[in-house]
Amino acid sequence: MSIKDRDTIKSLSSSYRTKGNQLVIDFFNPCLKQCNLYQRAVGYFSSSALVTWVALLERISEQNVHIQLLISPELQKEDADAMRRALSAEERRKLLSDVGDKLISEFISNQSNVELRLNLFSWLIATNKLKIKFAHPIHQSDSTLFHQKSGVFYFPWGDVVAFEGSANESYSGHKKNWEKIQVFRSWLPEDSERVENTKAEFNEYWAGEEPSLITVELSDKSIKNIKEIAPNKNPYSDNRATKEKSNWAHQDIAQNIFLEKKAGVLEMATGTGKTKTSLKILATLLKSGEVKQAIVATDGNDLLNQWYEEILSNPITQSGLIDDVFRHYYKHHEGQSYLLHQKGSILIISRENLHKVINQISPEDGRNTLIIHDEVHGMGSPGIINTLQNTHQIFKYKLGLSATPEREYDSIGTEFIEKEVGPVIFSFSIEDAIKKGILVEFDYKSIPYDISDMDKNRLKSIQARKHIRAKEGKPMSKEEFWRELANVYKTAEFKPVNFKYFLKENPEAIKNSIIFVANREYGDRVIEVISKLTHNYRTYYSEDDTSNLIQFSAGNIDTLITCHKISQGIDIQKLKTVILFSADRAKLETIQRIGRCLRKDVDNPEKRALVVDFCRSDIDEKSADFVRKEWLESLSKIKREWTDD
Repeated sequence: MSIKDRDTIKSLSSSYRTKGNQLVIDFFNPCLKQCNLYQRAVGYFSSSALVTWVALLERISEQNVHIQLLISPELQKEDADAMRRALSAEERRKLLSDVGDKLISEFISNQSNVELRLNLFSWLIATNKLKIKFAHPIHQSDSTLFHQKSGVFYFPWGDVVAFEGSANESYSGHKKNWEKIQVFRSWLPEDSERVENTKAEFNEYWAGEEPSLITVELSDKSIKNIKEIAPNKNPYSDNRATKEKSNWAHQDIAQNIFLEKKAGVLEMATGTGKTKTSLKILATLLKSGEVKQAIVATDGNDLLNQWYEEILSNPITQSGLIDDVFRHYYKHHEGQSYLLHQKGSILIISRENLHKVINQISPEDGRNTLIIHDEVHGMGSPGIINTLQNTHQIFKYKLGLSATPEREYDSIGTEFIEKEVGPVIFSFSIEDAIKKGILVEFDYKSIPYDISDMDKNRLKSIQARKHIRAKEGKPMSKEEFWRELANVYKTAEFKPVNFKYFLKENPEAIKNSIIFVANREYGDRVIEVISKLTHNYRTYYSEDDTSNLIQFSAGNIDTLITCHKISQGIDIQKLKTVILFSADRAKLETIQRIGRCLRKDVDNPEKRALVVDFCRSDIDEKSADFVRKEWLESLSKIKREWTDD
């Protein structure tokens, strides 16, 4: 331990606020870096809070440190009611243990949890470096939360630092909320009593000696589940260079090209690191002073949330380069806060709301901003074109990300993207990714189907309506006409029947599978088929709870039936099979969908994916089914060329 390290601790102030003194950089960072024991009591913990808290532990990954975490898990209404009805302390302990198990299970299965973070958490638990206990107060019959917020840092040279205050162990608690903590230092006579009191209080709680507080340890069940996924050694101890082997060199190439061009689109296949590449670009620009802030725009709450979690866990937010991360989508309305505090900030915003912010950015701030459009093909929709026309000239650095930036059959949308963001300046395709071993190889199976009489009548009806509207002077556009025809094929009557026969020969196809359907009604017909083989399925439509996606990602659900909702951006490593009842003529959506199952699974290194498709029996070489079948068959024949040697 160097004299400088000790001096850093000795120079700690008596209090810290979010504003002025940054809680993370000035207090938590140096303490976490130098301590050998960290005791923390903090209330109201959910699985998402645990995700953020574990991200903070990445700072101490190389230290010989032990952590004791005493938390009050969030009680759902039914849990709180059961706790109030419990007649004995033992019954309450059992209920509290069950709630703790649920929190740990949700954390492990949280699809926004990056692999390195989960590995660190599980390794710390498995090696007894991190011990967790759950607390619940019983001083009143309707007590709901152990809400004490205190902590103690012990340092190897004998000093102790205790603190109390409002800050939670979360990103918001450390940076975004207005928080304040009081700090007590053992080497100061005026602080020594408070240090001893805080230490004694925590140790009393931890030992279960406070009669008004129930405490339970992490259950054997949770420890077993954690140990099953824990790596054998510190996941940070591996040489980072060995993890960034030649198969990931494309990220550095993409970065260098963008830094030279300053604007353009990186066309990178799903699972090849678009997000990480863009954040590396941002870090480089921030360090050089070329930019001072950033905006990330994309579509869909799931993807926006994933960006938020990815940024929070990235070194960029823990190095001092970025001070704040604002959100403007769904229930979050922080666009104006970003505009007031642009320097050192990132704004994550839905594309539909981007115009509300971008029109208030000055030319000077624009020159200092990197704007990132994820899934940039979505920027070419008519509604977005109307709101973002001629708005990107103020930005010096403009980065587009997509596996499929070109909008097939939509030259206007493609030209708009090129005008506002730039052309494709780098490409790394699915073919490249499979050859390099970044994505897994897959099998392709096509199920033939015929058009029924009912389907033929639906097609005739569309032709008739097209004729009538033309006579009325309200003609169908080509897009509308082809869309309606395509919907007939996507919801063809015989597909579910033929799928039933396919599953008799291939029952394993619905294990770890996502079935893409055109709409919920058609999904119900598919459910009738798969329910004969499994009851372990769920739907994931726009109105469904995201817990279905989390449970599926954890491997607790066999089959997920959905529409467009998870076509892009979401990482589900355990997914093995994609079944395409619905597929567009354009490759864009099909690439996104099959990309979901081509991601590597750390728990299954021999994973081989499966893509199941439907192809009309009476097709010619110009039909969408035939073109898609030929293309997917050719992809399925690609073999991995890259090895670990």
